[in-house]
Amino acid sequence: MRVWIKYVAAGLMCGALTLGSKSAAAQGTQSSRSIQAETLLYQARALLDAGDVTAACSKFEAAETLEIGVSTLIQLGDCYQRMGRTASAWHTFLEAEALAHDKKDRELSQLAAERIARLEPKLSRIVFVVPMTSRVPGLTVRLGANTVPASAWGAPIPIDPGEQRLSAYAKGYRPWSADLDASGGEGRRYSINVPTLAPEQPARADRGRAYRTAGVVTGSVGLAGIGAGALFGALSRNADNASTCVKGVVQCTPSRSSSVIYTDAETVSYAIGGALLATGVTLFVVAPSADQQERHALRVAARYASSGGRLQLEGVW
Repeated sequence: MRVWIKYVAAGLMCGALTLGSKSAAAQGTQSSRSIQAETLLYQARALLDAGDVTAACSKFEAAETLEIGVSTLIQLGDCYQRMGRTASAWHTFLEAEALAHDKKDRELSQLAAERIARLEPKLSRIVFVVPMTSRVPGLTVRLGANTVPASAWGAPIPIDPGEQRLSAYAKGYRPWSADLDASGGEGRRYSINVPTLAPEQPARADRGRAYRTAGVVTGSVGLAGIGAGALFGALSRNADNASTCVKGVVQCTPSRSSSVIYTDAETVSYAIGGALLATGVTLFVVAPSADQQERHALRVAARYASSGGRLQLEGVW
């Protein structure tokens, strides 16, 4: 019994040590990230004092990635504002205010709210006008690399001053894109009408391959039909030959019914086989190439009646 208790105690102690080591490792990792973030913040402030705003913002961004903090966000927003990226600064201050509110830090929350209020009248905004005729299935509208959700269509969206890339695309349609120069001044509003996307035409190379493949298959079936016609013709002639009568039969007359059936089958086979062969050859010849406009049209009609078969081809080249 005592031995069993010792084993249990040893197991519990090992478990506690393992949990402790994992907790210590996690704390060590967090501490390391905090140290790296502080180092980056120090470097960012030094760059900012030296007037290198762009490099300073990169350092602030790296620090915020390692450790999100209200103070870091406010400093990053301030850096964006110095660069002239008013919309980026506004979004960053909004994030800082929300985080400060969660942490119940009234002072920093108030500071972020004041910065937001100062930026509001300076923001340039863009409105995507997407009429119902333009809302094709799967339509995606983008502002730069960011997707604009359908719920934001028609609403003013803050943007940084400068060149903005606008685009829209949907599967099966030709994409649309445009460049907007939003450096016209503070507080401007830009209205962008998203056009109706044009359906995307299949690649001519693919269509050409499809034509040629269909031509080969159709022509092959046509040749098979002609071969069947030749076979039925031979059977018809064989049915008319009196030498096919069984030896020893005094009265033997070749079966005319079999001959008629084979003849009819021969006519039908030749008619359909010829039509299919002609269609296959035509499809192969008129197949559009990748660099050639398609100007070909073809209609084929094959009819058969008791008086014989008829093949009709109509085309435009």
